[in-house]
Amino acid sequence: MTALIGGLLATLGAFCYALSSVAIVKSARSAEGRGNDVLVSVLMTAAMSGGLWLIIGPPLPGADLAMLTGVSYFVCAGILGNVLGRLTLFRSVELNGAIETGLIRRLIPVFAAVLAVLLLGEVITPVTVVAFLLVTAGVLIMMMRSFGRSGLLSAFSHSGNPDQGKGRALALGSAASYGGSFVARKLAMQTMPDPLLGAFIGALTGLGWFGASALRAGRPRAGLAGMRMPSLWQLLAAGSMSIGQIVVFFALQLADVATVAIIASVEMFFAAWLAGHIFKTEKPPGRRFYIASVLAGAGVVLLAVSPMLR
Repeated sequence: MTALIGGLLATLGAFCYALSSVAIVKSARSAEGRGNDVLVSVLMTAAMSGGLWLIIGPPLPGADLAMLTGVSYFVCAGILGNVLGRLTLFRSVELNGAIETGLIRRLIPVFAAVLAVLLLGEVITPVTVVAFLLVTAGVLIMMMRSFGRSGLLSAFSHSGNPDQGKGRALALGSAASYGGSFVARKLAMQTMPDPLLGAFIGALTGLGWFGASALRAGRPRAGLAGMRMPSLWQLLAAGSMSIGQIVVFFALQLADVATVAIIASVEMFFAAWLAGHIFKTEKPPGRRFYIASVLAGAGVVLLAVSPMLR
């Protein structure tokens, strides 16, 4: 039952991240243009997680080695997820769109699973492999739909547009950063099982990073003066990403890293549906999208019910 709840939370997190991706595109195309999207998202994560922790969180543990170890891993997760992962994600979506970025970011489970085996000693079960193959099959079908018709498959490897190449490299970096952050969070909660406090520490780490970057640039006042009130799309992107991160923290507390990472892969299907049918930022996905969604959904259901089959 615990693993099932973790799987459901991971699915909710995937939807939130997909909504955030589409909102980033809308923000970049709006009259206000893009701005301090990443900083706003980290601020909102800190406010949400910190506020919830004050209301429903457990008391602070004693300052012993276990707590310090947990905090260290949460800080590492904050750098990987709140700084590197978000910076590369936001910029990649702006350059290449939510669907293509989502395709490349399907490598998150690969990075997460390999690191989980090496650092956490997790065992990849046959059910996990089958679920991963189902989700991957769905992704491949989506790639055929996205790149095959107009000959873009070869352009994917030999793009003459430097912005497209940069966007794809950033999406790959985002996948590696988020995969690493999943493992860092799981390591932290082995000694400090407090998801809300972990999300808050990670967000504070991100804020510290941006503050230090402004000081190194020597223009802290100019940076503050250049800040504008966030648009509604920026607030939606920041809020949905913050909720996604918090629920993924809880999912990692209840389920294996590989399971959470694979379920998070369905983000691209949510993103394609939202971008194509709800917000109209990209062309609606065709028939293959629904076939791919069924395969990926079957993989997620298999992971969700697998604990009850043992």
